[in-house]
Amino acid sequence: MKNHTGTHALNFALRRVLGEADQRGSLVAPDRLRFDFTAKKAMTPDEINETEKIVQRMIEANYQVYARETPLGLAKEIQGLRAVFDETYPDPVRVLSIGEPVETLTGDPTGPWAVQYSVEFCGGTHLHRSSHIMSIALVTEEAIAKGIRRIVALTGPEALKAHRNAGLIEKEVGDLELKVKSGLEDGSLPFKTATKMIVETGDSLSNSLISQWRKETMRRTLNSLKKSVIDADRAHKTKLAQQAVERAKEIIAGLDTQKESVVVEEMAVGGNSKALDTALKQFKGQAPNTAAMFFSRDEDSGKVFCLCLVPKGLVSKGLQADQWVQTVIEVTGGKGGGTTTTAQASGPNVDQLPQALAAARTYANSKLQ
Repeated sequence: MKNHTGTHALNFALRRVLGEADQRGSLVAPDRLRFDFTAKKAMTPDEINETEKIVQRMIEANYQVYARETPLGLAKEIQGLRAVFDETYPDPVRVLSIGEPVETLTGDPTGPWAVQYSVEFCGGTHLHRSSHIMSIALVTEEAIAKGIRRIVALTGPEALKAHRNAGLIEKEVGDLELKVKSGLEDGSLPFKTATKMIVETGDSLSNSLISQWRKETMRRTLNSLKKSVIDADRAHKTKLAQQAVERAKEIIAGLDTQKESVVVEEMAVGGNSKALDTALKQFKGQAPNTAAMFFSRDEDSGKVFCLCLVPKGLVSKGLQADQWVQTVIEVTGGKGGGTTTTAQASGPNVDQLPQALAAARTYANSKLQ
């Protein structure tokens, strides 16, 4: 009965919020109700919220539910009365009103009663008072056909449970928002960790049975938070790339670019292999006689990355980039490859980075002797 009376209250609320919204079907189940109605577009979270609030106010008003057999002709004169499109009704017909006696409606059929209260034709079983619905939660609103949308709602203890769960998730999202923003500001939270936390919370939110407007509000918060992480990560990578380029320029400034030489350095760019590549390109233009290999460790993935560049003049002396990275792989593990002039590798043995640097220097210098 909670869900049946709740359906009438929902029908009334939808007309208040959307104006033109005619019933196209409904289902009353023990644990939920389903209501199909006409609409040109999806309801916004604010519209769903307002609809839910109107029903909740009806519940809290503790309206009496009135029902009375009424001549069909007289009942149809009640201005604003709701009826199912194309359905045939008996004569007399049962008029059901939430909040105002049917006698008042038929005594003044052109009055505002059916606009202020829920009034419908219905022969079903209902609650005695609106407060017995206890609570309502509109958990889904979706299209089922062109111009037809469907709301699924919970009432009673299930609705109360949905609201409690929503409160818990809202706290979780709020705590996450504070943690991520604080972590991004002071650099204590890795970007991948932040993204993972946001995705996991989003998955939990998607699987929750709560009011859709609250779900959409939290989803917007998570999407905004995720964008903040992406923007911060992009800015961080840009900064690291700039620092790597500056470091490369410093190294080049200390070289005799007319002589053949080897540079093997660690760059603090994490897993940003593009930053390593950008730094290497400085040598191609400004130190064309120098073979360079840059390393970086990525704590998030637990890997060591290296990229190298060998000028053709040094390739002819036996220093080939693809063979050079193999000496690194022997120390760091993993895999790699490339051509005689450019190559790359990555491996899981992060703690072996000092040994990999030494091995790379030894190998390259041995080829140039």
